[in-house]
Amino acid sequence: MMLSRIEEKKDEIFQDYMKNCLIDSLFCITKSREGLKNSDPFASCWIKCASFYLADAIMLHHLVRPSPAHFLQNFRALKNNKVSEKFSIVNECIGIERSTPVLLDRMIKSTVGFSDKIEGNGHSKIIQTKSDYFLQNSLFADCYFYLGYVNRNNIIKIKENLSKKPELIHILKVALDIENDPSIIEKQATMLYEATNEVLSVS
Repeated sequence: MMLSRIEEKKDEIFQDYMKNCLIDSLFCITKSREGLKNSDPFASCWIKCASFYLADAIMLHHLVRPSPAHFLQNFRALKNNKVSEKFSIVNECIGIERSTPVLLDRMIKSTVGFSDKIEGNGHSKIIQTKSDYFLQNSLFADCYFYLGYVNRNNIIKIKENLSKKPELIHILKVALDIENDPSIIEKQATMLYEATNEVLSVS
């Protein structure tokens, strides 16, 4: 009976989840813009977080549950429409095209280290195993996205205290492959803000 009720409310659940992701995206964009004003080195980290939240919202709009390890595979199967087209902005802000074996190797080590610092529950072993699979199968873009998604989740766990931990910027610069140019960060913030609000308007 419970499963039947959940199925009946499936669309509503996905809709609510999508709106929450869009609101979280706007929160991260605001944090990034505030960071630019205050020369906060984490400003670019918030842009990455906003991008992944928008990606989640796009997937949820199509009633597909986001899965970090299978995200790009699932996205490739989506129908093309005005919402799914916003993924081009996500792609640009995340920087998937930069994925190379050498860069990914460095990102994996930093992501594993960040996971150990924030989670400390052995999740880093899973991250290493999945990343090794991606590399062995030349799924470089999928690996890049997966690592960024995992890092986003861990950043959010400490979002209230992130700015108080300046030592983490060194590991996140590599783990998230972040952008350092303030003008590019501001441009990305604007693109994400507009795209997020457009998706929100059709939700």
